[in-house]
Amino acid sequence: MDYGEADRIFTLLTRHHGKVGAIAKGIRRSTRSLAATLELFSTVDVQLARGRDLDVVVQAVRLPGPRLVADLERTAHAAVIAELADRVTEERHPLEGVFELTVRGLEEVAREPEPRRATVYFMMAALDLLGYAPELARCVACHRPLPEAPAAFSPPAGGLVCADCAPPGVPLLPIQALKVLRVVASGSIELYRRLRLEPPLLAEVEGALEAQLEYHLDRRLKSLRILRQMRSCE
Repeated sequence: MDYGEADRIFTLLTRHHGKVGAIAKGIRRSTRSLAATLELFSTVDVQLARGRDLDVVVQAVRLPGPRLVADLERTAHAAVIAELADRVTEERHPLEGVFELTVRGLEEVAREPEPRRATVYFMMAALDLLGYAPELARCVACHRPLPEAPAAFSPPAGGLVCADCAPPGVPLLPIQALKVLRVVASGSIELYRRLRLEPPLLAEVEGALEAQLEYHLDRRLKSLRILRQMRSCE
């Protein structure tokens, strides 16, 4: 956020201190490379000086890793990861695992030819980290093992509902979507990368995880709303 005539305020997600607000003085007038180092969604090593309200950026060095290409879709998917990390962390209170998951998610968005795939993996990992991972092996209504058949997805119930227990008229996820959800839930990024996911199938998986996230966060994510608008235009 621009501040005054030359300063800029940054929100940093840190490994040991949670979310930290910091101001970079004179950055918008400086000819140094600090502004490029502190670009959105980058992973940096930052030295801060303690301030009264905001810490002050003394220096910053960009860490090695894939660089996010500045195109609209990839930036929108990176925004989903950043917004979710922002929502679940508090000022100066680190939540174990969030920093590492966010870095890995942003690296996948930068590396993956189809950024939607990276966001799907991140959303499932985030749900698992927060304790909201959906039940994918048993029906959450009758608790019987799910057969190899389409099933409904119910965020309020906490996962999949078999066709026998699903309310009339509720759409069922196809078997392939259920299999993809289980692969993502396994946490094996290598296996997930090998999956061939056509856009309609990816949309089914994506929709289920988005619904699960927003239900348990009890709020809509602005970045997801933008992505939905982009898809509707396509």
